[in-house]
This record gives sequence, C-alpha cells and structure tokens, in this order.
Amino acid sequence: MKRIFTILLQSLLLVALTFMVAAGQEEKIEETYSVWIGSSYTDFTDYTKKIGEFRNGDDEFLPEFSIDYLSRGINHIFSLNGKYRDENNIIADMSSKIGDGFSADFKYRSMFKQAGQDMLANLETREAGGGKMLTHEILDPGADYYVHRKEIESSFNLRLSKKNNIRLIAAHRTVLQTGTEQHIASSHCFSCHLTSSTATIDKITHQIMAGLQADLGKNTVGYQFGYRIFESEAPVNVADFDDAIHPVFGTKGAEFGSRMIYEDVTLPVGEYPNTEKLSHKLTFKGDAGKSSYGSSISYSKATNKNNDLSSTALSGSAFYATSLADLTRLIARFSVARLDVESTFVDLPLYRDGRPGTPKDFDFTRYSSLNRLDLRGSVEVISRLNKRLTASFSTGIRLVDREYYPADDADATTTFFGQAKVRYRKGMRYSTSVKYRFESSSNPFTSARGLFEARGRSILNPVDGTAFVYYWQREDLRYQDITTVPTQAHILDVTSSWRPNNKVNLNVGFKAK
Repeated sequence: MKRIFTILLQSLLLVALTFMVAAGQEEKIEETYSVWIGSSYTDFTDYTKKIGEFRNGDDEFLPEFSIDYLSRGINHIFSLNGKYRDENNIIADMSSKIGDGFSADFKYRSMFKQAGQDMLANLETREAGGGKMLTHEILDPGADYYVHRKEIESSFNLRLSKKNNIRLIAAHRTVLQTGTEQHIASSHCFSCHLTSSTATIDKITHQIMAGLQADLGKNTVGYQFGYRIFESEAPVNVADFDDAIHPVFGTKGAEFGSRMIYEDVTLPVGEYPNTEKLSHKLTFKGDAGKSSYGSSISYSKATNKNNDLSSTALSGSAFYATSLADLTRLIARFSVARLDVESTFVDLPLYRDGRPGTPKDFDFTRYSSLNRLDLRGSVEVISRLNKRLTASFSTGIRLVDREYYPADDADATTTFFGQAKVRYRKGMRYSTSVKYRFESSSNPFTSARGLFEARGRSILNPVDGTAFVYYWQREDLRYQDITTVPTQAHILDVTSSWRPNNKVNLNVGFKAK
C-alpha cells in the first residue's frame, strides 16, 4: 500500500509542479472555480444489497461535495475536478498543459459495490427415493460481500525536440480491489453437495506504457512498450471435499472407490493466477493529398506465473481513407491477428485401477480454443447529402480459423455484413439516426457433440470383464453439435435526441433483432 501512495503523491506533485512553473512565468492568468456542498439520504427499508448496491449501506444523511477549478494563461492550462460522495466513492481528475511541449493528466477513481448472498435455495432436489440427491450448505450465513475498487491513472507527453517533433509518451495505471466474494464449491458426486463460503479479495494490477513518436515529413512513426502484472495477495481459499460415498446409503464399494481421483480432503480452490504481460507496438500514419493512411503491428506475450503457461498474440492493421467527391469519403480497413496458447498435459490416475476388466486411461492434452487466425476487412462510404442529412453504406467480412475447436479439420467461420445508416441533424438541438444491418455466418462457433445421445443407447453393453455400463460410454454417444450463434441476423436500430435547452436532453431509442 505504501508503494501505491508513493505513486499517487509523485503523480500529483509532477502535475502540480508543471502548473506552478508555467503560471509563475505568466502575468495574465484567468481563473474560474466552483464548489458544491450538499447531502444525500438513502432509505434502506428493503433489501440493502439491491437498492444500496453502490453505497456503504449507512441509513443516514451523508455529506457530499464537488470542486471544479480552471486556470488558463497564454501558454498553459490547468484544471482540477473532483467529487466526494462518501469515503469509498471518490472521483478526481487533474491535468496540466504547457504550450505544445508538455502535458500531464492524473485520474483517481474509487468505487464501492455490495453483493447479495445466493442462498442456493433452488439447489435442493432428489431424483427418487434412494436415488441421486443434490444438497447445499451455507457455511457463512449472513455474510456481507463487497468489493472496493480503486484506480489510479497518470499520463505524460513531453516533446524532446522540435525538429521532427520527437516526443516521449508515458502512462501508468494501477487498479486495487479489496473485499470479499461468495465462493461455491461442488463436492462428490457430480454436484451432490454444494457449499458456500466467504473468499477474500485482494487483487492488484500494475500497467505501464512508454514510447517515442516522431514526424518524418507528412508521416508519423511511433513505438510503444507495455508491461502489465496482476497479482492476488489474498490467502488461498480452500474447500472440504466429502468422503465419496453413496449420498443416501452412506456406503462405498471397491468398484466405486476405484474411480476416485480425490476425496475426504481439503484442497485450494478458486485461486487467481498471477500473470505478466509484455507488449510491443509499431505505428505509422500519414497524409497524401486528400487521402490519409495508417498501419500498426503489435506483439504481446502473457504468462501465467503459477504454472508457467504462456499465450502470444501477433496482430497488424491498416486503414486508407480518401475523398471520392467534395462531400463523399471512402474508408477501407483491414486487420489480421494470430493467437496461440500453450497446450498442457493433464495426467490423471488410472481409472478403475486394480479392478476386473480393462482399465481406461483418461490422460489428455488440453488444447485452447483461443488458438486461431482472425482476418477482418471492411469498406465504408460516407456522403453528406445536404446540410442536415448524412448517409453511409458499409460492407465487410470476417474469417476466424480456429486451430483445435471444435475439431482439427473444422471449417473456418466466415461472417459477412452489410449496413446502411441515415442521420438527420438540425443544429445542436435535434438529431435522428436510422441504421439497418444484415449479418450472415457460415460454420458458426459450435459445441461439438454437445447434445443428445445417438439412437441405440439402450443396447449399450457392459465393459468387458464387468457388469456395468459407465458414464463415459454414454458420453461417446453424444452426436449433436449445438450453437447459440445465428447464421443470419437482421438488426434495426433507431435513435433520436432532442435538446430544448442547455439543461434538458431527451433521448429515445428502439432496437429490433
């Protein structure tokens, strides 16, 4: 925590110092400020976790205040804005700019959120007398779950040389999350026994970015380096797993026990991975007559430090915009991304080891469905028909070629879209837009063999050497591929905004799909 306050203090001092230096060199300074002081009251006669989701839950008058300050000189601008709602809900923003040579910005946001407790009341069922059961147990009755989120952001832009406009760009972001959350653990068998307990939250994310940017004629080139770490400093949450016995009769035979991987043990659950990410990005943009263009290429590698598994992403994008006529413009975009996640081997105990019949080995290599090649391209034409009416037409295609899912030889998912949009605007007071979009997909993302058993399930034969039919035999009978992604979609979106004066704004919208 000391490190966070050090970062906070250093950022504030740097922004304030630039303001004082600039202000001290100027004679004419224009200053404006406003202060608001008030109070709010929330009645918690009903369930406080809902009506007071983002409040501390105090059933009393709470003081609130806000401040806005602006200092403007010939060569500098300094602003300070902040609002205090309670000790856990605070927003602050401070920025400073000195000519075209230096700018800095600092933001602080603090938010508090409460969460209700799931009593698992709907998880109490029984198949039949003497059959399978599902029970639940609340180990933390009356628990008070909450998350306090604090975010600190700072960014700086410094011109190193007027020649070629060489600039140093840097930014930092820290996110702290503390509190508690509900953790639900499932014990044997399948989900026979669910338990609810309180898990502590203590997460921290640090992210930094640094880069250089320079102008080369009418072109601008840049490089950015990024580094991000996520750590959880909360104690490891554990769950007690029951002795694997029949939920009704309380017995366990040799056949049943031979299938167990673990039982009657306390194990860590719900552990957050500590991660690290490195990234590099090159950018290029420029102008040529009435046209503009740009491109970028980036590479990143994220590593789970708990198990040393990594994922990499290599991506590139480009755009080109040109004028087709005085009031008509064309914009073309293209992007490509390659994602690769390391596979891992999962070693499981031999199934039914030492029992009659042929043992079955369930060891497997876990491949990620994120491994893919993602290609996108689009073209858009925007035309100003008159002073109040603008129309645009766009079309594009996306191809996603997954490496392992749902099968190695699965066809790529191809999505085509076409869109038309018309916008009417009358000054700053009134505007209306109507948008229609059509999407068509082939081979949408599916869950392979995710539903239904094939015909003939009644003639399943016991495994050789046994008198039993096992669950894995029924799983092998699944044949139906399922998906929640449509192959065609028609989307209509209508929005309208009316602003009769500077204090009133009316928005109306309609969307159909």
